[in-house]
Amino acid sequence: MSGSFLKEWFRFFNSERLGITVLIVILLAVIILPRFFRNGELSPEDMERLKREMDIFLAEMDVQSKNRHDTVFVFDPNTIDSASLVLLGFSPGQAKSIVNYRNRGGRFYKKESFGKSFVVSEEMYARLYYYIDIKPEPEKFAKTERKTGSTAEFREVREIKEIRESGETAKTGKKIYTVELNRADTGELQKFRGIGKYYAGKIVEYRNKLGGFHKAEQLMEIRGIDSARFVMFSSQILIDTAHIKRININTVTENDLAGHPYINNFTAKAIIRYRKFRGTISSGNEMLKEKVITEEQMEKIAKYIKY
Repeated sequence: MSGSFLKEWFRFFNSERLGITVLIVILLAVIILPRFFRNGELSPEDMERLKREMDIFLAEMDVQSKNRHDTVFVFDPNTIDSASLVLLGFSPGQAKSIVNYRNRGGRFYKKESFGKSFVVSEEMYARLYYYIDIKPEPEKFAKTERKTGSTAEFREVREIKEIRESGETAKTGKKIYTVELNRADTGELQKFRGIGKYYAGKIVEYRNKLGGFHKAEQLMEIRGIDSARFVMFSSQILIDTAHIKRININTVTENDLAGHPYINNFTAKAIIRYRKFRGTISSGNEMLKEKVITEEQMEKIAKYIKY
């Protein structure tokens, strides 16, 4: 029992070991201190103060755990050991699962195969994407895997069959599975590499606020979709700008105008006030000339308004 505990103890990071030590001290204090107070008991005020201090301590430990920056380095998921996986940010249990998968004959053939492992979250895969370096498989192992097939390989083939096929690249002949961004529902959007149910919902929500996408890079305006995640699926994106819903600048209400991601409350008020003054707004150049809107703002909203 003690030997097992010591092994687990040294798996903790320094901040975690310190936190556990402090917590043990606090618990011992709760047990011992009452002996030195009135009839062996702490007063209600002392107990309440101690409880507040413990709550603050536990909250701070939780924040530290969530904000801990794990080490990142280049690695091959087919050869990395469990200790190094923990350094990358995996839990000991997740690291053990990856190593056990390899020990049973499994192999990761490409980055996407590693990303589809059930212990690798979308966030973790996005963070490690550029550091994954899979070496070519040995010829002997390759023949065995092609004959028997691993669980991950079978799952990958099955998932690919479920994705709508839309064409092949002329250079490589590899199939590319694309999705039209302005009409896809959340189910289709989840066919993007690195996009699950949560982010698919966020894409649809942001698309509705915008009125549609006119370029793929707009997806990186969504919180959580950074360049590392975007690069995973950027080659799968098709955009039909004919499906963009434009705002009629001469009939829209101030609230609806201010609801657009590219128009703030101040600009919305300025446009409506100018429209009331002029009667009708004929062009974006007119608003620029009258300084109703800046060039930067006009550039962003030009594809979303009509006159």
